[in-house]
Parts: sequence; structure tokens; C-alpha cells
Amino acid sequence: MEFRIANANDTKAVENLWAYCFETKEDPFFQYYFSKAYEPEHTMVGYDGNLLTSMVHLRQYTLNVRGALVPVSYMVGVATDPVARRGGIGGQLLTASLEELKKRGQGITILMPSKAAFYQQYGWELYAHQWVQTLSLEELRPLTDKTLHFGLLQSEDEWTKLAPIYEAYTEGLSGYAVRGEKEWRRLLGSFFAEGVRVAYVQTEDGQIEGYAVYRLGAEEIPVTEFVYTSRRGQKGLLNYLYNHRSQGSSIRWNEGMQDESYIFHPNGKTGHTTMPYMMSRIVDVTTAMATVPAHIDAHWANQAGVVDGKTYTFTLGVKDSMATWNEGTYEVTIHSDGHVEAVKTADEVKADVQVVSEVGALSLILMGRMTASELLFEGKVCGEKAVIAMLIRVYPKQKHTLMNGGKN
Repeated sequence: MEFRIANANDTKAVENLWAYCFETKEDPFFQYYFSKAYEPEHTMVGYDGNLLTSMVHLRQYTLNVRGALVPVSYMVGVATDPVARRGGIGGQLLTASLEELKKRGQGITILMPSKAAFYQQYGWELYAHQWVQTLSLEELRPLTDKTLHFGLLQSEDEWTKLAPIYEAYTEGLSGYAVRGEKEWRRLLGSFFAEGVRVAYVQTEDGQIEGYAVYRLGAEEIPVTEFVYTSRRGQKGLLNYLYNHRSQGSSIRWNEGMQDESYIFHPNGKTGHTTMPYMMSRIVDVTTAMATVPAHIDAHWANQAGVVDGKTYTFTLGVKDSMATWNEGTYEVTIHSDGHVEAVKTADEVKADVQVVSEVGALSLILMGRMTASELLFEGKVCGEKAVIAMLIRVYPKQKHTLMNGGKN
């Protein structure tokens, strides 16, 4: 097997494998993706002789993680030809991709799993879930607000209508995609290519308070992005969707886990579940810890172990059977400005390290999904009580929200 970054000569084979595993060549999204979005320089391919057996598309994104802008590769279109399945090709493809991302200087990678268990065995862990809320359209009525007016986005050029809403919604959250003009146009282009609609609600003077991304054509209307700046904005969107009773019988929409308005739904949590959403993995321990800042509070300098109010140092052992360059012992120094240095001192986990973590658990700590103490309880982390306490302090839990890139 040969794994490498694709070039223009691979495009036909990449298109054929995509068409076999995902959308056909006649599908509008296929045509959009390979005419406007596909980037061979960000695609890892695996060949067995002249046969393309596997591929993964490494879409480039910037995440906001704990307030820092972190460049990541969002893995989409992970595919293996059926003739090569059940032979370990998928794991080899992911390893080759991690090696490539390490060369590029990235510390973290993300993906939206079809089956989380497949990726968990390779060191990915779920850093974000979403609420999935399903109600009949008739049940929406008491949740609606009729004071806002409706609008429907007509082109990519209207991205500026949505951007302020997205920025307000994600303020104070972590793990979401940062969207500039390029990202908005790319996202909206993929929506329009698939026949997805984008509606917004606004006041009489044109102040937009929310938008929803949805699709018609089935009895259950799916809403894949549901963003608002106020509870009135949320209810205004539900009112817009309520008006589609002749085009469907129910609605299913996703929201960030921080939203708890389901408390006020008819019958409380009826129709309210969670879904696994986004996974993260550390590409390179040193880079990941350097790019995600530690939280330094007003009392940090007075904590035991902090030297001259400026630095805190401990030893960390990381277990990683896939990206073997991560396996080993590190000397980690946390600075008073939040910068973290992790220097590898041995290729094996020394017996006297102060904390030992599985690579997936370390990713959850950095992304703010779980604290060190929670992972200690789960058996994913072990170590000295004082160091665990410091990790809880400098890597507190974060609230997470949407990272909608879909397949794009």
C-alpha cells in the first residue's frame, strides 16, 4: 500500500470512489464539491498498485478553542473500496493522515463520525454532543413567537446577514468553527447545491435575531443549523417552521448542549435526545498543548508548586499506540500568560511520571469536554492528586456548540 497526498492525476479515481461510497456523480452536491470545493493538496489517498483503495479529505478549518484560534484539518469523505475492507486499510489511512498533519505543524484534527466506535479505537474521542429535538408541528404552537418577520436567503452574497448572528451565538463557547467570508461562501454554496434552505427572522426595522438551515421534501423536516441571539429569535424561527404544516408533520432540529429551553416544552423532555456530534484527536502532543492556552485565574500564582508566581512544571506520560511519536514522557511547563510548553524527554512512559493520560483523554482535557478528575474516575487518567487538581484549574470544562461543515 502507498499513501500520499493526491494530485490532479488522481481526481478521476477520487471522484469514482466518492460516487461509489457517497453521492453519485449526478447528485448536485457531488457536482458542487468537485467543481468548487475539492482540493487534491488536502486529500490523502491510498493505492494498492493502480487501484485507489482509500481516501480521506482534509478540509482546512480554524477552531476557537478556549479563546485561541487553532488551525485544524476536518476529516471528511473517509472511504475504503469494499474490495479492500476488513484488512486494516482504514487504520493505515488514518495513521498516514496523522503523519502528514504532523509535518504540516497541526496539533489537533477533528471529524464528524458516522460510527464513533470505529474512531475511538484509534484515539479519537467525542468532544461535542448536540441536542436533537423532535416535535410534531402542531406541538410547536405554544413555543412560537409571531412578532418577527421572515426572510429567505437567496445567494452566497448574503452571508453578512448570518455572520453577526453566528458570532453572537458562539460568544463564550468553545470548539466551534471560525467563519470568515471564505468559510461562509463555501458553506452556503454547499447548502444551495443540495437544495437546502436558509431562513431568518427579523424585527420590523431589519434587525435579524436568528436563522435556520432546513430541508423540505419529507414528512419530518430536518433543521441542521438553528442559531439565534435571543429566545424571541428562537421562537420566531419555530413560528416560521410551524407555518410548514402543509409540507410536513414534524420537525427535528439540532441545538448546542448549552440550550436548556426544552424545560419549557410541552411535557418537558419528550422528543428530546442527544446525538454524538464531533470528535477530536491529538496529532502532536507538543503542538496541541502549545496551541491551546491554559486558564490562569487571579489566584493561580499562589497555588502550591507555582514557582515565583510564573511557572508550574510537572511530568506527563502519554499513551498512544497509533501515532507512536506521541507515546512517551513529557516535561510540561505552564506559564503565567497561559502558554504551555510540553518537551518530550523519553520515548516511553517513565514509572515516576506525575500524571499518565491516554491520548484521547488528553484531547478531551484540552478541548474542555471533560476535566482531569472526571477522566480519573473513568480510568483514562491517573496521577498525583495535586497535579490533577492543577489540571482541573487550568483546563476547566467548556461549553461547546455547532461545528457545521457537513461533508464540505
